[in-house]
Amino acid sequence: MNSDINNNSDLYSRLMDWLLDDPIPAASASADGLASGHVPQGETTAADFQLDRFDLDPLDLEDVNIAPTKRQNPERGGGNDSPTPDPVEPGGASRRYNMGDMLTVENRFESIIKRKLKEEIERRPPLFPWETEISDYEPDFPETVPDTWIKRVHLWLPQLSQLVLPVSLPESVLAQLLDACAEVMSHRHQLGRQMVKVVESLFPGESPSLNFWTERLLLGYFRSVDQLPSPPYEEATVEQQMLLALLAAKEIITTLTVPISLTDATVERQWQTTAGMVTVQAEYQKQQGIPKLRVIVRLPRAGSLTLRTSQASAVSQRTYPGYLSVESFDLEPHQVYPLEIRFHDSEQSPLVFAIYLAV
Repeated sequence: MNSDINNNSDLYSRLMDWLLDDPIPAASASADGLASGHVPQGETTAADFQLDRFDLDPLDLEDVNIAPTKRQNPERGGGNDSPTPDPVEPGGASRRYNMGDMLTVENRFESIIKRKLKEEIERRPPLFPWETEISDYEPDFPETVPDTWIKRVHLWLPQLSQLVLPVSLPESVLAQLLDACAEVMSHRHQLGRQMVKVVESLFPGESPSLNFWTERLLLGYFRSVDQLPSPPYEEATVEQQMLLALLAAKEIITTLTVPISLTDATVERQWQTTAGMVTVQAEYQKQQGIPKLRVIVRLPRAGSLTLRTSQASAVSQRTYPGYLSVESFDLEPHQVYPLEIRFHDSEQSPLVFAIYLAV
């Protein structure tokens, strides 16, 4: 099959090259009266083509300027009985066509045929013998090789399998909760308000009910997860699903929040991903009275860090697994500084830690 394609493609390329070539210049007559480009007897010339399918323009034929002639009849012995009249020029003068003039006519005629063939091929490209219509073929080799090491699942979900819940939640629910958490971690809010905003993505318009159940969770109405309803999530009532989602949101927010102060100057967090463990270590200190925040992260694969502040952002990246660090100075207390972690060649949302500067 491939050899047929290559052969037909080669013929097609040669045909197009011929069509795009400039017309051959008219041959000049040699000393003995014969043209150097004379066509041997029995071979087909351009003038022998049938032109009815190409709808030649009459004006093109006028440009050829072929004078009327009479063919010699071989049966009548040389044609002396049917002399060919000489073409008459304006004013009554007659002139004869020599071989060079006829080759000029043939070259002009050939250029018309080539142009018409080119227009016809562009309008209706030729088909392979096995084709019934024009179709695009996929390349034998893909232009880009996909990164098969990154599976098409949420990169950050493995950590959520460690959540302490009475029943497991579907991955689609956990992924939606984690994406919603990334949005609320950039701002300092009370834990209860953050929980409600996160779970609202699953239950839009249910803020009153979510506030009600959030208050009971935070006030300790449920002393342990064993007191929470435990039917499978898909079979639970709406209120039971709200409770399970709020409890999961609370644990995610707590894990992603990194409170730090001068008395608790070093805090570490870990997060399991599909590529391996991410380790985050935040260090806070004062140098000559200037507060300094340094974050060291170990990535299991190529990625980047972005520490955002109100005045500027610190960015660090690497193309191989290993450690990265970012620093920021002149920080204000009681503010949240988001730390975004991304993996290269990934379309997933970033994992966002909220570094909270207590004092």
